[in-house]
Amino acid sequence: MSEKTTTLPNKIPIGREQVERAITLLGNRVKSDLQTKARQELVELIGAYPSVEQAAIWKSSLKSLKQKDNLS
Repeated sequence: MSEKTTTLPNKIPIGREQVERAITLLGNRVKSDLQTKARQELVELIGAYPSVEQAAIWKSSLKSLKQKDNLS
């Protein structure tokens, strides 16, 4: 993997609903490219459109953050 990977996205969604939506969109991104509207929503939530590999890492990190912050 040549691109730099980080554990969390540049922008962290605020609030339970935004975190959950970002996790859902990242999961969809892992499976395939997102359609334009979903892609734009993901970029608004986390500040970037990740590669498949990065999306998997960010999804896992946001899930852990959600549990840690008790946003469930």
